[in-house]
Amino acid sequence: MKISNPEKRLQLFWGKVDEKQIKSFSPYIKKGKVLDVGCGNGSTTNYITRKLECDCIGIDEDAESILIAKKLFPTCAFQIANCEKLPFDNNYFNTIILRDTLHHLYQEADFEKIKIELSRVANKNSRIIFYDPNINFILKTLRFFSSHKDAVCSFETATEILKSLGYKMVYQEFNTVFSLPLSGGYVGINFVPQIRFLQRFILWSESVCEMIIKIFRLGRYLCLRYMIVGEKIENH
Repeated sequence: MKISNPEKRLQLFWGKVDEKQIKSFSPYIKKGKVLDVGCGNGSTTNYITRKLECDCIGIDEDAESILIAKKLFPTCAFQIANCEKLPFDNNYFNTIILRDTLHHLYQEADFEKIKIELSRVANKNSRIIFYDPNINFILKTLRFFSSHKDAVCSFETATEILKSLGYKMVYQEFNTVFSLPLSGGYVGINFVPQIRFLQRFILWSESVCEMIIKIFRLGRYLCLRYMIVGEKIENH
């Protein structure tokens, strides 16, 4: 995904939404060595490195994305890498994160090779976190009207992938209701002006909606992102 002016986009409302999404899965990251797969412009790697004080490496096979990430966050570790052949030792990482990446790897690469590599570099007590678009009627409608075409990996498919990698699910959540389309995300139109109070109110309102949706277990149908946290099964 080519992102025009990523630094400017992060300074707009998308930057606040981006941080909110990262914060949603950050409590489940095991401290130590963390791999951010498909790091893009590097904001996730930066947050984990700076806020959580983890030894985080962001990887992406797109050289331009890595160049941008290094420019935006020069104190973080980024490198070009293909997930079908990861340049890391066995049992190296405590946590592996695939944020908005799983669907691309699942449909656009040799996913069987990738599964082998993810298993190889994860240690026996590791966690893996999937944070990906939640394919439902609302997301399909938004994509239709915005003419946005993308790969797909449903929540149910991601759950099966988690099991096949040797992890048990320890947490699942659906989040993000309206902040993402309002912000324009990575490439769309931003509809929210640079008014701090308004931005905070939108994010607060969304958090309230997310709590209500969670109570009635409607996240699979109403939210735009799913999160799955897996814990490595002993002796797997």
